[in-house]
Amino acid sequence: MTLGLNDVRIETERLIVRKFEERDFEQFCKLLDMPEFEGWQMQKPRARQFLEWHLSNYERMDIVSGTVCFGIFDKITLEIVGQIAAQKHDDLHEPEFGYSILPFARGRGYAKEAARATLEWIEQRYDIPYIIGTVEISNLPSQKVLEHCGFQFVDERSLLVHDMDERVDFKYYRYPFTRVGGPLLPG
Repeated sequence: MTLGLNDVRIETERLIVRKFEERDFEQFCKLLDMPEFEGWQMQKPRARQFLEWHLSNYERMDIVSGTVCFGIFDKITLEIVGQIAAQKHDDLHEPEFGYSILPFARGRGYAKEAARATLEWIEQRYDIPYIIGTVEISNLPSQKVLEHCGFQFVDERSLLVHDMDERVDFKYYRYPFTRVGGPLLPG
């Protein structure tokens, strides 16, 4: 792994985490079919524009006041297995870490593997003291992923989510970064 922001290719034992590219459109569209991710599902009618929006975010690589989303791909087949992102939480106004794994790939440890490597990548490049993770109270597998990766449970919260206009109860986690000084992008 290099320390640059623009050349993103995070490799783990079984996965490649990288920026999306135009050629990924068909695989990217698979992410829009997961019913548990309403925010992505509502983008389905404008899938091409949604991908282009993600591509445009790579110009700034801003996880503090913007969004950066990468694809998670199987290292052997190059098939997409999910996405992983760091972004400003629209309602909490803090940098947030999130991911989703396609149903066929769940239960294989891909979320933990991609999350650990991506958190390390973030810590080496951004000057932020922590990043949050929010998980619905009923989503035990995702809570386990965050805890396995070192996120610390803070509390349970309830929030009116502006883009869905509904109240959501969730667990709020923080991942404290230990690296101080030398990152490439200020927080």
